[in-house]
Amino acid sequence: MGRTVRTFRDGIKIEEARWKGFRRTLRPSQREHFDRIFDSARNYADAGTMIVTPRIVEVILLSAILEMLGEIDDIAKRVRILEQRLEETTP
Repeated sequence: MGRTVRTFRDGIKIEEARWKGFRRTLRPSQREHFDRIFDSARNYADAGTMIVTPRIVEVILLSAILEMLGEIDDIAKRVRILEQRLEETTP
């Protein structure tokens, strides 16, 4: 029988475990950020499975970058709306 191929989600778990010691040395606020990186990877896991032979950590980091870019875009939109409101109310 052939060997079972590890799923991408399993790869994320393995990579997260590999970084466990690093995470342990972070301050609590930094741990939250660290955990968000792996949460992002899980959110983009469907896309990650489309890479034939992924380097899991690259997909994890790219997922985190995509998540951050989305948050930056949302913040930029909110700032533009607030600036418009400010301009409309300023005589």
